[in-house]
Amino acid sequence: MRFNLISDLTDESHPDLQERGLHYGDGLFETMLLADGQIKYWQEHFARLQDSARKLSIECPSKHWFEFRLKPYIDLNKRFVIKIILTRGQGGRGLQLPSDLKSNIYLLKYESPTDPNKDTIKAMFSDVTLPQNFNLAGMKHLNRLDYVLAAHQLQQYPEYNEALLFNTSGFLVESIIGNLFFVKNGLICTPLLDESGVRGVMRGLILKKLKQAGKKVNIGTYVKQDVIESDECFLCNSVQGISPLTQIENTPFPIGSVTQYLQQEFHGH
Repeated sequence: MRFNLISDLTDESHPDLQERGLHYGDGLFETMLLADGQIKYWQEHFARLQDSARKLSIECPSKHWFEFRLKPYIDLNKRFVIKIILTRGQGGRGLQLPSDLKSNIYLLKYESPTDPNKDTIKAMFSDVTLPQNFNLAGMKHLNRLDYVLAAHQLQQYPEYNEALLFNTSGFLVESIIGNLFFVKNGLICTPLLDESGVRGVMRGLILKKLKQAGKKVNIGTYVKQDVIESDECFLCNSVQGISPLTQIENTPFPIGSVTQYLQQEFHGH
């Protein structure tokens, strides 16, 4: 199958006005850090993209196809955030799928923060709740309106720079841009993401590292009080790395030993 490539390195590339990703959010994306001549955790990012595309029945190019077309970005020899958008392609009006579909792939670059870790995260609890949907949970699909609404609410509270989100049942899920971990009495906890949220690449790497180190980890359902009463907590994503949570609303937190250990293990990603 052939794929349509739209790259910001090519002047001839233009968005498709009949793009199903534009009309219906019918697609996926990956956001990756390009640094030191390589895309960090490329294997994990591609695996998630490929797995999600399979679940949505969207044709996905091979790993080699992507690597060949990402090489010009790597050759720029700069630090960037690289975004891949994969959509079902051109569909026109109506939800019914045309018989002759050709996936669209968008490759985009953005300036990257100089420091991959935020020094201080002060978070609030958002009133915006995430829907519970087994069909889409874990994926980085193109409909991020819940997160857009949460980001808009966060802007009204300049004393905070992040927000923690719950699902409609009142369980903690993640933050606007990262996965959540917290530690209580030596047990490292992170929310279950079977119904809501994104299974972050960095989250998966952290869980693997903790298992290798013999740390006690629990993936479960948690409420507000669980994180408020924890000993330390942090957020993570594959661009910014490990970001300590030093305050959640009126509750301060130290940068604890688990956070420091993981920051050292994933220093600079």
